[in-house]
Amino acid sequence: MVYAPWVSPFLEQLEVDGIVSRSAKAAGVTSSAVYALKKRDADFAASWDQALEDSADTLEAEARRRAVVGVQEPVVYQGQLTPIWARDASGEVVMEAYGATDAKTGEIVTLSRPMQARDADGLPAWLTITKHSDALLALLLKGRRKRVFADRTELTGADGGPVTMDATTRRARIASIFAAALARKTEDPTDLA
Repeated sequence: MVYAPWVSPFLEQLEVDGIVSRSAKAAGVTSSAVYALKKRDADFAASWDQALEDSADTLEAEARRRAVVGVQEPVVYQGQLTPIWARDASGEVVMEAYGATDAKTGEIVTLSRPMQARDADGLPAWLTITKHSDALLALLLKGRRKRVFADRTELTGADGGPVTMDATTRRARIASIFAAALARKTEDPTDLA
């Protein structure tokens, strides 16, 4: 089948960001047109699904990077970024001279202060720390290792054994649950059901 010229750009953008409306807009087509083609063309629908899978793989890789490798975050102290001081070969902080006006005499005096280190682009260097995301790590583990890390609730009977209940106790328990529900329903005047 010969496709409209927007199909390839749409699928490429969908793979990048996984958002149908933005991908359609980037390809110069309406969302309704892409949904209509998906509905009537199985090959396009399969390519669409693959683009979304590739987009999800990218998101998962980024989540893994943030969880395991981490991201650099600046160290802020008293509302200010923390500078990294330049050091000489022996590890001593390099001092730089600067001129200041003496408040009493009004004369220019030379003072010294620590010199801030520069990054590869010549910009001031700031202290950062590596932060890892425990929440992303837990989410990845829950998704990949459900058997071990999934959230679950386990009900047990006495001493960790199976839950057992005779028929009389079960009927009484069900009756008390229904009675509690009925009491709540009659107490709530906004409940119209």
